[in-house]
Amino acid sequence: MKRTRTYYCKSCKGCKTFTPEEKYVCDCGHLFGTTVNISAGINMRRTWSGQTKVEFSQTTIDDDIADRNRR
Repeated sequence: MKRTRTYYCKSCKGCKTFTPEEKYVCDCGHLFGTTVNISAGINMRRTWSGQTKVEFSQTTIDDDIADRNRR
């Protein structure tokens, strides 16, 4: 028996079954099995309590660029 995976597409309201060799793309163009991490571009760190903190810097962009060029 070949291993398959079935996804339900909310866009076209239908089920689509895939084998591991296929790309998980529905006929309507929806891509299954992906998640987007919106915080990947934000400088955040996780604390022990599970909450996140955003770290801000007091330097301006011009000062930061000048400091990096000096190194």
